[in-house]
Amino acid sequence: MKRLNPNKRPGFPWPKCLLWGSIMWLALNFYLAEKLSRFAGSPAENDGATGVAHAQIKQTENLADNLPTSSNKRISQEAHYSFDREMAENALSAHGHDAIFQPLRAYVEKKLNDTQSGTINRGNLDEKKPKVDVGRPAKFYVPLPLREGSPEDLRMFEYGHRLRSCNDMPAKLPVDRGYGKHVSRNVNNRDTFSSGKLNVWEEAKEGSPVNADPFLPWIHDVFPDDTGSVVHFIAQNKRRCNSGKAHWEDIHALEPQVTIMQPVSVKRIDEATAKKLAPNLWCPVDENEVTNTRYRLAPHEEATSDGMFTRFICRFRAMDYTKSPPEPLIVGESLSTYDYNYEFVNYRKDLGDLSMATPKGKDNPMFWQSQLRFSCPVPDNGDLRSAIASGESVLSDGTPSVYVDVIPIRTALRYGKKMSYFTPDMAGETLEINDNHFGWDDLMTNNIVHVNKEPMSNVHHPSRRMKNGFDPRLFWGDDHVLPRIEASGRWENLPVCSPPVVSHDTAKDLSISNKQQGDRKGITKKHKLTACLWASASFTTRGNAQAVSDTTTRLVEWIEFHLLVGFDHIYVYDNTGAHTDETSLEPTLYPRFLDSEVTRIDWPCQVCNNNIPAHENTGERSSQYAAENSCRARYGPHTEWMASFDTDEYLIPMGDYNNMKEVVDHATESGTQILTFKSTRAVPIRSYMEPFHKHKDCGTESDPSCLSVREGSLFAEVYNCDFEKPPKPSWADRAKKQLYRSEYVFAHYVHYATVTAGLLQTKEEAKTMNVDWPTHFRESRTTDKLTDEIHQAVMIHTKTTVPEYTTEWKTRCKAGIKAAHGKNCRVGFPWPQNNDEIIEKATTDGFGYNCYTNEKLNNFWMPKLRDAMEKRNTR
Repeated sequence: MKRLNPNKRPGFPWPKCLLWGSIMWLALNFYLAEKLSRFAGSPAENDGATGVAHAQIKQTENLADNLPTSSNKRISQEAHYSFDREMAENALSAHGHDAIFQPLRAYVEKKLNDTQSGTINRGNLDEKKPKVDVGRPAKFYVPLPLREGSPEDLRMFEYGHRLRSCNDMPAKLPVDRGYGKHVSRNVNNRDTFSSGKLNVWEEAKEGSPVNADPFLPWIHDVFPDDTGSVVHFIAQNKRRCNSGKAHWEDIHALEPQVTIMQPVSVKRIDEATAKKLAPNLWCPVDENEVTNTRYRLAPHEEATSDGMFTRFICRFRAMDYTKSPPEPLIVGESLSTYDYNYEFVNYRKDLGDLSMATPKGKDNPMFWQSQLRFSCPVPDNGDLRSAIASGESVLSDGTPSVYVDVIPIRTALRYGKKMSYFTPDMAGETLEINDNHFGWDDLMTNNIVHVNKEPMSNVHHPSRRMKNGFDPRLFWGDDHVLPRIEASGRWENLPVCSPPVVSHDTAKDLSISNKQQGDRKGITKKHKLTACLWASASFTTRGNAQAVSDTTTRLVEWIEFHLLVGFDHIYVYDNTGAHTDETSLEPTLYPRFLDSEVTRIDWPCQVCNNNIPAHENTGERSSQYAAENSCRARYGPHTEWMASFDTDEYLIPMGDYNNMKEVVDHATESGTQILTFKSTRAVPIRSYMEPFHKHKDCGTESDPSCLSVREGSLFAEVYNCDFEKPPKPSWADRAKKQLYRSEYVFAHYVHYATVTAGLLQTKEEAKTMNVDWPTHFRESRTTDKLTDEIHQAVMIHTKTTVPEYTTEWKTRCKAGIKAAHGKNCRVGFPWPQNNDEIIEKATTDGFGYNCYTNEKLNNFWMPKLRDAMEKRNTR
């Protein structure tokens, strides 16, 4: 046998090593590709429909290992997020809430440099008509200059002292300063930020940062859907809070509140491309600490598929409970979506030109722009969605494990229909607007200031699909790269809590038939008929005209009655906290009503403007409108029919109907999507009233001149007296209320369905269905139907008549008296058997018969209501 010489090195086996090396290299690449395919922070050119959900990873170098926060704390990214509830609870026990909770912050960015100063024509501020003398927008800088600020240029405001956990949601979101802390009145309010009487930075610190940075949405509610795949945001348009002449500067400054309702299109790019296109944008000293997912404004033809109609970058973070103490991880980014295209809604709302905003600023009649709803798709990253959907990500003390940052994409506002930004399927490849009502035909030619002297090249750019409308390349250029998130104004650490809990009686589950649900098969609705209420234990009416404190009594009766007539569930948005910190509606509701009957949502934000409609500075009852928006978004997916009512509005099934479910079932079968109820104000019947003197206008104890409702009477019977004989006159349509199918109505504004599936139908969809598509959409009387008040259902409006409104009733209510303006009789004397043709026109005391009663309410429903309330009292 040949002996090996220990001093002689044998030949190296190169072929075998190369083979094993190749195998290991392939295995490593396969491993990295598999990990990256599940990484939520998608790199350049991701065309996934939900942003990061199904990214096709093309370049491994696009993965960033670390990302700095604005406080320069490194936050790592996680390619496959793992959540263990037991581990999370152990971390909570070991380290406490404060070590885990990430406080909500707002980062305020300076004003966008999008228009030339001093070139705006604000129009005629004394002209109240919204489409007359509206002015002319300031000249646009084209292309839009880059935002070259740094994190140091941002101002940060933290709200962790008020919003401490998911138990505080949505009540303690920084909507306003809170009860007792407001520095500006919401009635006859003339103080403004522009005058210096209000301090924008103090408001951002103590209340809301939106006036400081109007690109930040004025968020009132945040919640995920029940699949954990989407987080919904409910916001209001803060620009609508005021409309008065003295507020013009503030209204103008808040124009971005409308801008963020207009979609933009973006393209994902990598870090190298971003630096090439925009080398002057801020970059951290350690470039290894930045995310490589970057974005540029791009036309539809070049945009990423999920970036075609977006407005916010959504960055998700989740706690890593394997670390001690736990640390936040970046678990992905996505691009926001809209529930519907607001600009398309604006396009179809009027036959002529219509602008989502005008320089004059008196745009409040456009109700469909009151509410802003948008959503952030949740990255499909490991356990992230399932932890959110199950509610497991919210720990036992309410501490959230998942957070989302909302980063606005900032551009100039688009004015008028001719600047609409559509794709050809929406309204055709040519926008047909023959009206030049505002005189803005030349906004994209003569109202621009070129800041880039070099002409744009069309080389390597696809041709434009639209023949007119907004020109994105003119206004944005080809190299408008968005700044990094750390250098952008934003909401940071908005908590992602549990999906809405829909309590119900399981015996009442119903599966909606395919005919009823249209294209959405297999949906199980937990409720057929629900109602939303925005109520307060005490409040003042518009203009602080009168104080009302009978809500608790009214609320109990109202809920009892509507459960009796067939409503499955009542959602009560409790606004008491806007008026007092000493009570709420909770003890009124529970334990009297079951969780399966009533849900209370704490909603303490104040209405930003409580002036009367005729006031020079009329504005939004923002809290009420946001509550309705929230209720429809939270609970609409779980109910077939729903509505928003006040506690003084009663729906009465009439004719052969003894249940409102029967009414909506018949409506569904006939193709009706909206049931409209006319509204007239009822008055209290004299026989339920007693003398009253405890008001300066009500006489003396020995000679009282007013009346008040006798204690123990039920509102429904006291106010069962309407001046108008059914059916109600056409003018009663002005203050109408509606029941609507939640699948058809996308937005509702107190009295009106403002956005419907019919309105949102595109021209291409109409062509496919072989139906007409008028530019100006009007709801048909088939889909929106007035109720038959005698044979179907009627609404009785039992608004409280306070004692002082009945002053001098003995004179004003006498038969044959012609009342002076504003001095009408406010007391009811019902016609006997509702017969106004009898010879005798007055009572034996000489008071004129003046109103009609609902006999079915008196004879059928009131005994049932009393019985139901008595049973509840003794339960």
